Amino acid sequence: MADEGQQMKTIVGHNIVVFFTFFLIIFTTAVQIFLIQAEIGLMGLFLPPTMLFGSMMVINYWKCVKIDSSSKSVGKPPSVQTDGWRYCPYTGCSGSVPVNSRHCHQCNVCVIQRDHHCHFTANCIGQNTLPFFMVLILSMFGLTLTYCFANIIYITTHETPGTLILTVVAPIQVLWYFLGYVTLSHCLISLNIVISFGALMGSIVLNYHEYNLLFHNKPYLTKSMPIASSGVLKMSKLDRIKEVYGKKWYMFFIDPTHQSAIQKQFGVTKVM
Repeated sequence: MADEGQQMKTIVGHNIVVFFTFFLIIFTTAVQIFLIQAEIGLMGLFLPPTMLFGSMMVINYWKCVKIDSSSKSVGKPPSVQTDGWRYCPYTGCSGSVPVNSRHCHQCNVCVIQRDHHCHFTANCIGQNTLPFFMVLILSMFGLTLTYCFANIIYITTHETPGTLILTVVAPIQVLWYFLGYVTLSHCLISLNIVISFGALMGSIVLNYHEYNLLFHNKPYLTKSMPIASSGVLKMSKLDRIKEVYGKKWYMFFIDPTHQSAIQKQFGVTKVM
């Protein structure tokens, strides 16, 4: 009963995280389009990349949330140890798992070629989700960069040096709104500016981490399991991309339903 209660708390916590993340995406996008871009009169310039990167981000974020990269996605494990399998003693597995998997104590299951546990998607990034995660953080970088350019134009055209610092300090803006010193739109714009710049910095860090993991096998920031082959340092960048994404790696950026050959081989199943 205790395990069931803990599992229920974990599911509720994961749902709250996913809901909050989607809320932030929708909030920043709505403020950017209806307040900032409309105010600076450059919707025709910023709206297309906003819609392109925004849709790519939402689609791939949802895939990272729902797709299973655990050892359970490969089907029923053998009852005895065989080549390519090993024994995992933890309660979530307690049996045979693929040798290239590593146990995640948050998910309580072994994840194939585990990169890290992503708290924003409430799911592990592994073999089945890594390509979608990379498209996610690249589109996140493009989206937040677009937002920040629009924010800079708004700040330089609507704020004076004396009010600039107060504008980007979101907590003060919220307080001033409740005290009646600023309008709701000004408060929302201030919050959006802080979130956009923070998300841009976060996307740069994530892309740097994945770049090193993909091309140099240097898993910074997390205790990542090397996803690369043993000869990664001798491979060309294009060959390394094909190893992770498949030969048609570019399709992940074009077709939301695309799967690599290894994903089709083991099957991409849903978590819930």
